[in-house]
Amino acid sequence: MSRPYALVAYSILAAPDLFLTYMNADTVRLTTNKAGARHLNSVHGVYLNDEHRDLARELLPLASLNSVTLLSAELCGRSYGGGILKMEPKEADRWWMPSPDLLRKHRTALVEIRPRVQALLQAKNLLKAVSLIDELLLSDIESLTEIRSDRQDWAQRRTARGKSGGKRSEER
Repeated sequence: MSRPYALVAYSILAAPDLFLTYMNADTVRLTTNKAGARHLNSVHGVYLNDEHRDLARELLPLASLNSVTLLSAELCGRSYGGGILKMEPKEADRWWMPSPDLLRKHRTALVEIRPRVQALLQAKNLLKAVSLIDELLLSDIESLTEIRSDRQDWAQRRTARGKSGGKRSEER
C-alpha cells in the first residue's frame, strides 16, 4: 500500500530568549520573546548565556538599534533581491552588539527612552530612533558621524543594487 502523505518530523527547540528577524528592508532586528513562543525558520532564535539573560532580554533589542550595530549588520549580512538584508546564524556570530557593561551602565536611561523609540519605529522613522540610542550609548565616539555615513552608504548600495535587479551579493 502506498502512503498518501509524506511525514516529516521536526524537532521542537526550546523557546528562545530573543528573535532575530533575519530578512529586512532596512536592518535586521532583535525582539524579546515575551510570549515564550517557539520558532521554525521565518526568524532565528537567539539563546542567551544565563549570566546576561535578564539584562539582554530587557535591553538588547533596544540598545542594538545603534549606528555601530547597524553598520556591522550591513558588513556581516548579505544583500538579496529587492535590497533585502539577510543575516544567517554564522553571520550573526560576527555581528557587533553592545556589551553587557554598556547595557548595565545605561539601563535606566534606555528604559526611559524605550517609549519614544517604539513610537519612532511605529512611525517608520528608524534613523531618528537610532539617533536617540546613539546619543545615549555612543556619544563619546569621535567618529560617530563617519560610522553613520558608512552605514548609510552600505544601506544605499544594497538598496540601489536591489532596485537595479542586481544579483545576490557574495558572502562578505
